[in-house]
Amino acid sequence: MTDTAAAEDTWVEQGQEISSPDQLRDYIAEIRAAVSHMQTGLGRAAWGALTGRAWLDTPADDRPNVPTIVDEHLEMTVTPAGTTAADAAFRQSLATLLAALDAVDRATLTAWLAQIAAQDPARTA
Repeated sequence: MTDTAAAEDTWVEQGQEISSPDQLRDYIAEIRAAVSHMQTGLGRAAWGALTGRAWLDTPADDRPNVPTIVDEHLEMTVTPAGTTAADAAFRQSLATLLAALDAVDRATLTAWLAQIAAQDPARTA
């Protein structure tokens, strides 16, 4: 079994063992943490691929956050003049992956809030 397959199986195996709302909340928190790491890693990798400069080789003051990378380098409603189809598809793919990770992050927060609200609707979030 490859490391990737083992990691996928770990998530499946762990999900099969959930039997309480508290365990589900903890599982969702783990998913949210993993997604956060994926967003950060993919954003930094995209920055390096698009600029030809590794994240670690970029001065700290010049390092953008993921939303800035998406806004300034990836998001396109109109393809800029001179952009090749391959480059546009590459950038759009990265933007879509980062948007999907953001959607998962938002969904996990919503699930967490729903569970808290179900337990105590008056509790502050």
